[in-house]
Amino acid sequence: MAHADELLTLAQHLAEFPVPGAEQASLRRAVSTAYYALFHLLISEATRNWEKPEFRHDLGRVFEHGKMKSASSELRSRLDSELAAASANSPARAALASLRRVAAAFIDLQYKRNQADYNTGYTWTPEDVSLRVRDATEAFASWRAIRDEHAAQAYLVALLGKRP
Repeated sequence: MAHADELLTLAQHLAEFPVPGAEQASLRRAVSTAYYALFHLLISEATRNWEKPEFRHDLGRVFEHGKMKSASSELRSRLDSELAAASANSPARAALASLRRVAAAFIDLQYKRNQADYNTGYTWTPEDVSLRVRDATEAFASWRAIRDEHAAQAYLVALLGKRP
């Protein structure tokens, strides 16, 4: 997780202190780095469950952006229904809301990362970039609050792709 934390710190720094003369490059890199921070956080969390530490790096290479986005989209949709049915102020509802926040942030940040990396016609504002970095920061906090919940662990498995 240290790598993910470092990436989040870098995204925050780039968003707050864009390089003079390279503001757009700095802002774009902040958005991209915020996404990769969350991407690596989730992979790190999934691979830490693997009993053999020497294979965790190899397992981490199995994760794919598209599959992770699909799993996050499916989870977000399912949680929308579950949250609507859950009683207000219950601990279970709070955990589901936190998990939904992580999945939604992953989806949004992946989209914004693609925009930052490939849509050169778009001009990023410091305010928009700060929102994206804040989304990643909140996703980190939400994840840490629920990381050991059964639903959170099931999400990590789902990030590998559909089960047969």
